[in-house]
Amino acid sequence: MSGSREQGLRVNRAGYLERGWVIANHKLVSFHAAFISSVLSLPAAELTAAAAEGHNIKYLVLNFMFSPLHLEVWMSLAILYLSWHAAIAIHEMGHFLAAARLTALNKDSQEKADAARQSGNKFGWYAQMFLLIPWGKFYGVKKENGNYAPDAPYNLAVAAAAPVWSGWLATICLPIAALSIGLGLLARNEVLIYLGRFFLAPGFVGLLDRFLADPGKLREFRTREAVAAEQAARAAAKAGSEDWYSKAAEVKKRLMADRMMQVALSKGGRVRAPWQYRNCAMGGRHTEKEYPESNISMQEGMFIPLSAKTYEEAQEMTVNLQTRLKEIIESAAGAKVMGIGLEGGLAPYVDKEPGDKVPEQRLWRMMKQAILDCEYVPGVDVAVALDPAASELENAYREETGQKDATGMYRFWRDKSKVDMSRDDILGLYEEAMRNGVPILSVEDGFGEMDHAGWKLIMEKLGNKIFIVGDDLVTTKDTNIEKCAKNGEINATLIKANQIGTLSETVLAMLTSLAYDAELIVSHRSKSPNDPFEAEISTAMNAYGLKAGGGANTERLQKYGRVLEILTIAERSKRQMSAEERKAIEKDLKDIAVALTGQKDVILAKDAADIDIAALLMRMLAIEAITGNEEPTNAGIPTAAATLFLGRSGTIRFKGSTPLGTSAGVDEAIHFIDSIIKPCDLTKRHLDLFKDAGDGTFRFRKGLRFDEVKAKGDDKLLERWRKARRYEGKGCMEAVQNLEAILSKAFVGKRLSDLGSLLDVDRTLLKLEWDQAVAQGLADGNGGADKKIAVMQRKGVLGMNAILSLSVAMGRAVAAAQGKEMWQLIREIATDAMTKFVTQNGKKQGELAAMDFDQLQVVFRETAREVRKQGKEIAPLLRAQLPVYPV
Repeated sequence: MSGSREQGLRVNRAGYLERGWVIANHKLVSFHAAFISSVLSLPAAELTAAAAEGHNIKYLVLNFMFSPLHLEVWMSLAILYLSWHAAIAIHEMGHFLAAARLTALNKDSQEKADAARQSGNKFGWYAQMFLLIPWGKFYGVKKENGNYAPDAPYNLAVAAAAPVWSGWLATICLPIAALSIGLGLLARNEVLIYLGRFFLAPGFVGLLDRFLADPGKLREFRTREAVAAEQAARAAAKAGSEDWYSKAAEVKKRLMADRMMQVALSKGGRVRAPWQYRNCAMGGRHTEKEYPESNISMQEGMFIPLSAKTYEEAQEMTVNLQTRLKEIIESAAGAKVMGIGLEGGLAPYVDKEPGDKVPEQRLWRMMKQAILDCEYVPGVDVAVALDPAASELENAYREETGQKDATGMYRFWRDKSKVDMSRDDILGLYEEAMRNGVPILSVEDGFGEMDHAGWKLIMEKLGNKIFIVGDDLVTTKDTNIEKCAKNGEINATLIKANQIGTLSETVLAMLTSLAYDAELIVSHRSKSPNDPFEAEISTAMNAYGLKAGGGANTERLQKYGRVLEILTIAERSKRQMSAEERKAIEKDLKDIAVALTGQKDVILAKDAADIDIAALLMRMLAIEAITGNEEPTNAGIPTAAATLFLGRSGTIRFKGSTPLGTSAGVDEAIHFIDSIIKPCDLTKRHLDLFKDAGDGTFRFRKGLRFDEVKAKGDDKLLERWRKARRYEGKGCMEAVQNLEAILSKAFVGKRLSDLGSLLDVDRTLLKLEWDQAVAQGLADGNGGADKKIAVMQRKGVLGMNAILSLSVAMGRAVAAAQGKEMWQLIREIATDAMTKFVTQNGKKQGELAAMDFDQLQVVFRETAREVRKQGKEIAPLLRAQLPVYPV
């Protein structure tokens, strides 16, 4: 009953507002201004005479003002209408023209506005606005239930513009009204008085609009901008005169040696929280489908919070920066925010300013301004990281010019000007931005993966100052990393586990990178499930950076939150057990021992209370089942997930799921989707329906219709065609079936204690990939080791998504059986491999025993340098110490 009453009250309140109970309502104020001002036109002489004759003066005045038989009423109605029309038109023109200038209108309206602005008939356009807006007939202003709004998402800069325009209306009209009325009264000229009244009413409405309509919007906007300007001035004063280009190397050196947070472990060593690469602006292929109007061709701009002392503070800084960047874009002419990209960054449209070659230059300046406006010092409190994903720009140049083999030429294909640049021009963009104070500290994929000359060029020019990060160039593969590092093309490596496909192979890639003094940045992908394993990999290796998205999306925040969770658990694990706790545990253990043995006189070992009972019990459990499923991602399309069920009840479970992404990397492991069709009887029997993909697999022919498939009379073909169309071809039921029908059989029924190490698990998974390749006739069983490894790395038979999901799930289960977390298991694999590598190349085992993980990394790097001086390749030596490939 109370709910119904509340709902009724809400309806009534809305009704009152709609009926005009607002002091600045245009119609209400126009009515008062029009009719009350009619007293200025009262016929004084006639009223004086009537009064002398004894007539009722009040009646005569009211009759003069409101009787439809009197001309004055029609004059007042004309003034009312003109006032209402003019005030509404001018107010909404303020909204609309601000939105048009800021490119904040929705697509159709913006295109019409841009065309009108560029035409030679602006007067006609303004006249059209003025005449049509009050009637709801103008394309850029919506009218609904008496309310008006520009055809645009909410924007404070747009909201603040209308009161200014209303103020201009008052500024123009009220002086004219005062002058005309004053002169009319002095000269007893009715024409001047009526003229004044026609200006008085809209002037009053404009005045009330200026100070009472959209209350606070103009004040809020001006306050916001003033505060930002003050903060920017203070930040600029703190920054001093030293330019970023000169001091970048110093900041880079500090970040390599330090981390945002770290915790000393109870058994020695530290777990360190990596620096955060927080996505703030997105473009390129990552926003092309969702926001096609965006004109940003380079893929990502990121903030790196440098002065944050905790991950919580870094999150606050990220939100502040991204919020301010959004405000800057929305308040700037020729710029707008289209929405939020998959990785949590803004998807903007930004027009070039004079002197700019591409819109990215202006966007980078906006990022610098956002840092200043939040009172952060560029390069001290916050740095900028770029991921241009330049392979996509190089591909665009090849595709759109027809020069299929072109290297070192780049096209900014998403901007209407479609600017082409050479590798020297691209390098010039980065250098110019740095010299202009944009605190760029990291450039990932700054050149195309085939443009090795470009990579060498940027390393020569900027490699001593900033991080030059390989992603598409190396695809988390040890041999690729070695090749590029040896050639002097990178000084940092982006690590994506799904580019290679198992946790052990990922560790191998990371160790290869460290052996060449290339720092580690562990990365997510654009389409991510709620699995934070990237955080576990980064903390395991004490990586320099973690690139896991912006400040909003939950599936991104999970990853940063998992780092914090790992550090918190590591800190609390140092807690000493009290005597009371120890006594209580020993009593419980005795009770268990009595129940199991039937003997009452049970003597426990001295350190029985220190035994990890949970891990002991876990080792006894067997894997009862492994299920696969399509796991949702933030993009809506699914990925593969694996779940282990332990014990007869199956209540203890471990899960792993794999991200996927849009990448130009040609050497990545295959994320197996249902539109990928391996050679089979269907492709042989119905070859006319398929297209050879050029990588040994097939796709259904583009434009293939249902009736063409059905006409073949093959039920299996029809079923396969339907499966290939799910999620626009991006479903992964084939990978899920491979997981359940093939991969799981190697582990179901085994106890966790029988599984061995994570390395053993991954070797089993990779052997199954090879065996299936041979069994399906996709590989020669007599091939050499290199060919076998290539097949295992590609994972084109069972699918990377099936294999990595199970690798992660199994990794968590194996770690739990040892009383550990997965990051600790990964660290142990890396520690063992580094120790073996160092001892094989001169160091004694005993010298390493007392070293913690960071110290071992230092010795490992030093040893690798000595080995490289001897002309040896590192990758084969590391494979011998970390034998992940069963060849």
